[in-house]
Amino acid sequence: MATPALDHVLRHNAWANKELLELCVRLDPATLALSVPGTYGTLQRTVQHIVGGEQFYILLLTGEVVGTPAGERHTRTIAELLVTSTLTGARAIAIAASDDADRPIKSDGDPTATTVGTVLAQLVNHANEHRAQAATILGAHGRETPVLSAWRYGIKTGISKLDGD
Repeated sequence: MATPALDHVLRHNAWANKELLELCVRLDPATLALSVPGTYGTLQRTVQHIVGGEQFYILLLTGEVVGTPAGERHTRTIAELLVTSTLTGARAIAIAASDDADRPIKSDGDPTATTVGTVLAQLVNHANEHRAQAATILGAHGRETPVLSAWRYGIKTGISKLDGD
């Protein structure tokens, strides 16, 4: 049976989050406190925002909070964020495999506010945007930047030989 294309998109997203968080877990507190104008905030806040955002999108889709809450009112360690990110990544993949992309999602009392497919697209877009900001913060301060492209994901997972980085 063929793998649905969206499965690869969500697997890349989960992999890229994991790669970024695994890099961040090795960083000292001073590096996690770095920021650059025009990005979300500090590196720590940015990666927490990625994870908290994914928790929110899963909540919209299922009504459940996956993992330890990582929203703006909470401060989590990178190790905690890594655990939660693994859970939200797996849950997003499972949702895409079993849910109807056109199913309406209720929000703020509107029964047709959005759809499952739109929420999943936002989940990926949101993470891509903020992972790029995290890389900007690291690079602007002369630190190692992760390569999180889909090409790199394909090579690392053995499903592609192309590398356009």
